[in-house]
Amino acid sequence: MKNHILFPTDFSEAAEHAFQFALMLAGRLQARIDLISVYNLPINDAARYPPDEIEAQLREKREAVVQKLSRIAEQYPERTGKIRADYGVFVYQEICDAARDEGASLIVMGTKGERNPLEELMGSVTTHTLLHAPCPVIAVPPSSPIGPISDIAYATDFEPGDDHAVAQLTAFAEMLQSKVHFVHVDTSRGRAAPEQIQVSGYPLPFADFTVIYHPQPAAGIEGYLEEQDIGMLALFMPNRHFWERLFHRSFTKKMAFHTRAPLLVFNA
Repeated sequence: MKNHILFPTDFSEAAEHAFQFALMLAGRLQARIDLISVYNLPINDAARYPPDEIEAQLREKREAVVQKLSRIAEQYPERTGKIRADYGVFVYQEICDAARDEGASLIVMGTKGERNPLEELMGSVTTHTLLHAPCPVIAVPPSSPIGPISDIAYATDFEPGDDHAVAQLTAFAEMLQSKVHFVHVDTSRGRAAPEQIQVSGYPLPFADFTVIYHPQPAAGIEGYLEEQDIGMLALFMPNRHFWERLFHRSFTKKMAFHTRAPLLVFNA
């Protein structure tokens, strides 16, 4: 994993907290952080004003965003790189395009912030970025602690195809000096005590493999994270069967927006 973080911000308290997390990661990974903020006009304003006035408002907005980004970069010159103030209606798309343009190896962003009516209609910017980003994404909840991550849980159905994500996760964990714990949710038996199982022949290292028995995957994983004091939850997005089973809309909100552990998602 190259050491280049893209950090999207809306300048909210949640984004500020996520930026402190990004700074911590950048220090451990010896990475630079590029900053991006996506601006636009409210739908009602865009329909109400003549084109020349809209252009003037957009210029004013861009200048204000650049100033805010510049102030952040000036506070942390040793860690920050480029700043981008991009116009866009679909914020997540601009973030994903910027990640491609800049060759980002990782996106770090907050899970709560200011949302306009269009984003309420389309869904969370963070959720859409997790789904479409060209590189791994870490979604940082407002309540997550800022500090070393000693343990990472990788939630999986343990099917072929995870190898690429696990290889990336292993390299990431090595740089953070973190242990990787595999976890699987079995919904067929109802609630039962988790159990560790022995897995032989897997080509990549992990600390242990735990099966959680719970009828609700979200609750099962959340309980495991809390009981084991896990610092981060990781998932492989192209495992569509697992994603669809585990990350229905309610679960996405619960895990990405209500848990204390940051969520790391790998794409193909």
